[in-house]
Amino acid sequence: SILAPEDVAAVLVEPIQGEGGYVVPPASFFPRLREVCDQHGILLIVDEVQTGMGRTGKWWAIEHTGVEPDMVCTAKGIASGVPLGGFLAKRSLATWPVGAHGNTYGGNPIA
Repeated sequence: SILAPEDVAAVLVEPIQGEGGYVVPPASFFPRLREVCDQHGILLIVDEVQTGMGRTGKWWAIEHTGVEPDMVCTAKGIASGVPLGGFLAKRSLATWPVGAHGNTYGGNPIA
């Protein structure tokens, strides 16, 4: 079945599809996707695990599209082979009041 826009929190997509054969989408794809996400209040998240960190000639592959995502997921290239991942988010998504966000390792003395 097709979900109503209000039932969709986010769209997660690779700027260049990696495991599908390194497929580059048409130039109109990301601007239109950004437009649809903005129209319905849906977050646009890009997976830059394979394409990020300068591997496409720009820091992030999404930069080739002129579209600014709400979040970027990254890994692999950020740590030269060490298993490490991270994400970047717009300030409006990553700012919480003091005490509103905790972590599962917070009680560990070396954390």
